[in-house]
Amino acid sequence: MKKILSYLIPAIILIGIFGGIALKLKKNKAVAGERVFHFDPAEAPATTAEVASTIPQSEMGDLLFTGTFEPYRETKISAEIQGRINRITVDAGSIVTTGQTLVQLDNALLQLQLQAVEVQIEGLTADVNRYSILAKADAVQGIQLEKAQLGLKSAQVQRATVQEQINKTTIKAPFNGIVYGKLNEVGGFAAPGVPLLHILDIGQLKFTINVPENDLKYFKTGQTYKIIADAFPDKKLSGKVSMIAGKANTGSSFPVQFTVNNFSNYALRAGMFGKIDLSNKN
Repeated sequence: MKKILSYLIPAIILIGIFGGIALKLKKNKAVAGERVFHFDPAEAPATTAEVASTIPQSEMGDLLFTGTFEPYRETKISAEIQGRINRITVDAGSIVTTGQTLVQLDNALLQLQLQAVEVQIEGLTADVNRYSILAKADAVQGIQLEKAQLGLKSAQVQRATVQEQINKTTIKAPFNGIVYGKLNEVGGFAAPGVPLLHILDIGQLKFTINVPENDLKYFKTGQTYKIIADAFPDKKLSGKVSMIAGKANTGSSFPVQFTVNNFSNYALRAGMFGKIDLSNKN
């Protein structure tokens, strides 16, 4: 009997230990289950669109797009030939018109070359006239007349070449605009590719805004919109859509560009800010 009890007692103790462990594990599982998040569709948070739909229109405000005015066109003017600068007729801030002389390069040497060619042409013209008379009388061979005629044509081409070089010493404004920068001075050296003046055309300006893809539906090429310049909020401006980008920029928005007429005094400048209010669309 004692021997049997010696076997039963350890067995009962082990059963008690394992039972306690099982009870503890069950209890821990119940606690963990209460702490785990269980998705309930009825309690899911609303999407951005759903939240927006619940906000009254008066609280959402107007659709405003901000942008920047840029020159309609701009260029840095340089000489087509080398030469010393004799005169610059404008300064930074000067308003210029198409064809106005801006820079005059030294052309004294070219003028002397032109005079030399003119003398040559004068002599060759006389030779052609003389040989023409003699050739009719068979006093000279026809080849002499031909050589004189070819020499005259060559000299005339040379004269046109020198005259074109002289014309290029006078640098003129390519379009109406304003001088943004004066990049050289009288006495300096001009050469092809070396900028002399920086000119902006701001008679018209480009106004560019960045539009999210969902709002592109509000813009159409050729349509006119009211634009408000931050510097002149009380003055009327209108811009016509000239370009809607076919590709998004790095900010995942699409540039939309407008053409805007400047005020008569060029008061609107490149780099100024403005906005478009779609609620006041023209």
